[in-house]
Amino acid sequence: MGRKIYTEKLIEENILANNNSGNGKAITEKDKKGDQSISVWSQHTGSLIYFQKPPLLLAHFPLDIAEKFLAMGFDEQYDLHDDIMKEGQIGKDMFLLCEGEVAIYSQGVKMATLEKGDVFGELILFRNHYRIASVKVEKSARLLRYSREILKDFFARHGHKIFDFYMMNLMEILRRKLIATNRKVVALEQQLLKK
Repeated sequence: MGRKIYTEKLIEENILANNNSGNGKAITEKDKKGDQSISVWSQHTGSLIYFQKPPLLLAHFPLDIAEKFLAMGFDEQYDLHDDIMKEGQIGKDMFLLCEGEVAIYSQGVKMATLEKGDVFGELILFRNHYRIASVKVEKSARLLRYSREILKDFFARHGHKIFDFYMMNLMEILRRKLIATNRKVVALEQQLLKK
């Protein structure tokens, strides 16, 4: 679909969403069709932020709330080999990857590659902490940056149910990261046993 047609479709959906259906809840064409895509225009760059389906961090959020979450992130571009964060620095921000790829390094060893929809620095919601890994760009990346204050304000405005979804999603993200780390440890142990 061409950019102009796509833009017109987004504007049309936005107009439909802003029209009240009489029951206090707007119904968009996306809702009628079961479309789970989320998109917003960046307040910082004016460009479109689009996900075909909500990232795991935003699973179970109503689509309009997921889009509000995206809209409040600070949109940043990083070039190949840029350092986003360094191990040992005090972390104050969480990042959601919108485009590109980043690599996670601990003590100079590549631990993982993250792609669109992945998140890192997610523990800042609880407190600032020393980063346990470095993050370096592998493919030009676009990220949304969130401070703890922005997250706390967002959840204060959207209630406990949204915060509960967020915490449930965060636990799933951490569970998946733990599984991936366990697999690496097992593979290394198996290599050592073969020697």
